[in-house]
Amino acid sequence: MMPFWPEGQPIAVQAAGEAPQMFRWGQADHAIRDLSVHWRVHTGWWTGQPVWRDYWEVTTSTGLLVVVYHDLLGGGWYLERIYA
Repeated sequence: MMPFWPEGQPIAVQAAGEAPQMFRWGQADHAIRDLSVHWRVHTGWWTGQPVWRDYWEVTTSTGLLVVVYHDLLGGGWYLERIYA
């Protein structure tokens, strides 16, 4: 089972430029060891409900493989998926 939150779970992120370096979720800090994949989604602008996000698939120093995204319109960071 892979936890998946389409709307994301809010997280606090420390970033270097655009790339996340560490995030806090729940009561734990998760240092990012590897950035695997990065992609940008910019859609819905024609409907009046735009989505503009940078997604990152990352591995933490404790071995978690997760997808986080930065909402470029609202400015927040979110945890979308944890691969188990």
